[in-house]
Amino acid sequence: MSSAATPSTKTIVSLYRSYLRVINKWPADPIRPTRNMKTALRSQVTESFRSPITGANNDTLSAKIADAKIQLEALQKITHNEFKQKYPLSSKLLTPASNPNYYSKLVDMLEKETAKKNFEAVGKKGPSFFQRLFRTAK
Repeated sequence: MSSAATPSTKTIVSLYRSYLRVINKWPADPIRPTRNMKTALRSQVTESFRSPITGANNDTLSAKIADAKIQLEALQKITHNEFKQKYPLSSKLLTPASNPNYYSKLVDMLEKETAKKNFEAVGKKGPSFFQRLFRTAK
């Protein structure tokens, strides 16, 4: 087996950094800020790259790296909206004849819920400066 076929530490580190760059570009989910794809991807990648590979020979390691590169490429395509551009949705799908405003109402409702959750989260952080300033002594 030649040394060119053996994956180096540099290759693995480069692949790990590429994954982290893609994950950092992944959009946050405002509806589920604590349970979202970005968080799940980050923990999975961190766990996968930091866990030791026991009993793996160079062929197994090379296969795992090749698989990781394919998965990275798929994530990059998703982040760059390649599939959305390649397969655009028709206006008939986005505005069905039975209920043409369904999706626009759904988006509005989700935006309102997100704003409401963000507002409630601000209130849970504790009293504001003015609330503490004007609080009555007991």
